[in-house]
Amino acid sequence: MQRPPPTESYQPTAPQRRWTTARDRGCRHPGCQNRAGWADLDHVVAHADGGPTDCANLCCLCRRHHRLKTHAPGWSFHLDADGALLVTTPNGVTRVSRPPGIGFLEPFELGGPLSDADIVSVMPF
Repeated sequence: MQRPPPTESYQPTAPQRRWTTARDRGCRHPGCQNRAGWADLDHVVAHADGGPTDCANLCCLCRRHHRLKTHAPGWSFHLDADGALLVTTPNGVTRVSRPPGIGFLEPFELGGPLSDADIVSVMPF
C-alpha cells in the first residue's frame, strides 16, 4: 500500500483514511485502547494553522483524546516521519506511541529517515 498524496481539502481522502487507519489501528494517544473504528482522523498540526491534509500529519485519536489535543491548554503533539506520536503533557512529561500497523507499510512509505536523536519509549501515563 503506497502512501496517498496530500490534498488541499480539510477532509482526508478515502485512501488517506485507509492508509492512516492501517498504520495506526486505533487511538494513538499513549495507553489508549480504542479501536480505529471509534477514532477520528486528526491533523497533528491543525489545518487552520497550516497543517497539511497529508498522512504525515494525520493520526487516529479517539474523540476524548482528539478533544484533549484540540481544546486542553499546554498539551503538545508531534508526529515523526516513522509514525511515532510524541505527546507532551502540560507539566513536560513526554510519552511515545508507536504505530502497531507499521509492519504493514514499506520503508519508502514512511518518509525521510529519523533524526539522530534517541527516543525512548516509556510506560503510558
